[in-house]
Amino acid sequence: MNAFATVPDSAPRDCPVKGHIGVVLTPIEGMALLNLRTAPGTSALRDALQARTGLLLPDTALATASDPHGRARALWIGPGDWLIRCTAPDRAEVEAALSAALSGTRGALVDVGHGWTALNLQGRHAADVLAAGCGLDLDPQVFGAGQCAMTGFGKLRVVIERRADPPRSPGAAPAGQSYDVYVARSFAGSLQHLLVEAAGEYGYRIAAPARLD
Repeated sequence: MNAFATVPDSAPRDCPVKGHIGVVLTPIEGMALLNLRTAPGTSALRDALQARTGLLLPDTALATASDPHGRARALWIGPGDWLIRCTAPDRAEVEAALSAALSGTRGALVDVGHGWTALNLQGRHAADVLAAGCGLDLDPQVFGAGQCAMTGFGKLRVVIERRADPPRSPGAAPAGQSYDVYVARSFAGSLQHLLVEAAGEYGYRIAAPARLD
């Protein structure tokens, strides 16, 4: 069950400002999350995983990578430290492949899906809302699509991932940016409260939970 969907919240679900919605907050359901760690600077695990799955673990700050079939995505959160995201139905197969790649190498794999949850922020003011609580430089020239970082939002530890911008309709204004924000499940309600407070001046909507593709 997604923690965001069960948090009591007195804030209105739809709160436009001058008729406009600047950001949409959407809880993400159906997500599996694994934490993969190895000794920084070693390549044995990266080589073994690429050979087995085609997933080349990113080894530079802010980077993410997906396997050729788009079933799993790796988020770099520190030297030798990644979050591996996939759908819940794919978790067992992805976990088995990761475990096999770990065989004979120094590393550890932990299922952290029960302890983390995520929501998506999308809209023209998504970056403004995040900037109200974190110190990341969210300029698209610095923090572009496909990048991620572990940072603070308020007093919470979060991982922010910049996703591809939403599609733009011909002749329409830009749809804005899209970010996934990962947080410890026990702090999901606190994160939503902080985001709603920051989004109030731009207009916001809290959407129904969306299942991970």
